Amino acid sequence: MDTLHLLCFIIFLALPLRLTSKQYSGGFNEDYDGPFEVQETDEEDEFDEFLNLPNWESGGRKKDVSNVEAFGAIGDGVSDDTKAFVGAWEKACSKRGNSIFLVPKGKRYLVSANKFKGPCAGQLVIQIDGTIVAPDDPKIWDPDHPRMWLGYYNLSNVFFQGKGAIDGSGSKWWAASCKRNKSNALTIDSSSRVRVRDLTVKNGQQMHFTIAWSETVRVSGVTVLAPGNSPNTDGIHVTSSKNVVLQNCVIGAGWHLALRFIMLIFELKGNQMLFCIMVCVLIFR
Repeated sequence: MDTLHLLCFIIFLALPLRLTSKQYSGGFNEDYDGPFEVQETDEEDEFDEFLNLPNWESGGRKKDVSNVEAFGAIGDGVSDDTKAFVGAWEKACSKRGNSIFLVPKGKRYLVSANKFKGPCAGQLVIQIDGTIVAPDDPKIWDPDHPRMWLGYYNLSNVFFQGKGAIDGSGSKWWAASCKRNKSNALTIDSSSRVRVRDLTVKNGQQMHFTIAWSETVRVSGVTVLAPGNSPNTDGIHVTSSKNVVLQNCVIGAGWHLALRFIMLIFELKGNQMLFCIMVCVLIFR
């Protein structure tokens, strides 16, 4: 890490927690009395109730669950389960009221690059308890999606949660870091009223988790992991979005990941976007 990068990191540590003149007092964390507040509309108050839904265990029974295995997913990490995921998504997204898109625990589901598009008919919980794994060879990547792997677009009232993992299988991408355009592992784009909780995103091809052109997004308890020698594997990249809160996240990869996080803070402040980071941990390797 050169002098400029070290200076940026020192400035980051010295930044006051008060990033805006507003204070956050919504239902995101009732025990938190710190200096952040997001002005909430009546619709956002209703969304707070949705955000506080209990964690749904994949071993339990619940109607209106779209289980990827019911659509033919194998979960052996080798068979292509993309069609099963698309089928489960179409059912879950089309259902009115509350619906659950379920990735069961204990298995690895190989899924090729795909866009999961809304709008959906009702409130949707995307419950990831197993592991979603990307193809590990850039040569067989879908040419229609060269810069993304799992993309979620035009959604509202959606809750990503679970104890599972999103594994980008990025090692071969890292080896060709300067020779190939790389994919982003998880993308949430053009969406609003989104919560992401407790997931692990690891071994991203490039950026692990991107939030773009979105509004009112809460991210908590998310873990991002990649080896220290993985180049340009940014952790959480937020762009052209507002009212985004990251809380209690652990982000560990190479130094470039931490640098991009620091530069991101200055960029968003300069554009007067509302972006709060609360008790997130950056791990330097």
